[in-house]
Amino acid sequence: MSVRNDLQIYEREAGRWWDESDRYFRSLRSVGNFHVELMRRAWSRDLAGARLADLGCGGGHAAIELSRMGAHVTGIDRSSEGVKVASERAREESLSTEFRCADLRDSGLPSEKFDFVIMTDVLEHIEQPEQGIQEAARLLRPGGALFVNTFNRTWCSRFAVVTLAERLGLVPRGTHDGNLFVRPGELESVAVDCGLHLEELIWERPALLRSVRNWSIHLVVARRGFGYSAFLRKAA
Repeated sequence: MSVRNDLQIYEREAGRWWDESDRYFRSLRSVGNFHVELMRRAWSRDLAGARLADLGCGGGHAAIELSRMGAHVTGIDRSSEGVKVASERAREESLSTEFRCADLRDSGLPSEKFDFVIMTDVLEHIEQPEQGIQEAARLLRPGGALFVNTFNRTWCSRFAVVTLAERLGLVPRGTHDGNLFVRPGELESVAVDCGLHLEELIWERPALLRSVRNWSIHLVVARRGFGYSAFLRKAA
């Protein structure tokens, strides 16, 4: 029986996060670059000097990119190997980015002290996604912003992300469980209950020709897609 949502992949393969030749993590970094660019466009004027929490930071890709833009970033991840790799990368670049090993649903970070919280490629790995949103809302100061990206729970999304991408070897087999994908309406409902309101929802899909040519996943903004990014704001 095949394993789904195998989070041990990120522990076993953590050393490959920054390996340019690794096809799996090349896709993760490409997708991460797409989402960092969305954040840069939305937040660029406010990132310098801002406090930012990255919940489910993995090997630190997004956290380090945002640190380069001037944010004071704290990354949280349950993978001790991922945190180790992220910390080493930050030291190599002389960045003050801090990484801690903890469950993102109970991060141990102080309440209402962060200007921004991000959850990239995370929500679809949590069996109770509302707990992740609740923790993000707790960390945000009044008026602070949350960025989340995940996959829509539809048959098409499951086929594209779980069946197709994994069988083609673009992501490791067992990475995702389509039953854990989150519909936008579900995300917004949980967010409202946590004192957050949706500012913008951006649909995204793979750029097929570029993805095939580079044999790694590249995303583009779409009218409708398999996944989406959401910008949310905590009430002031």
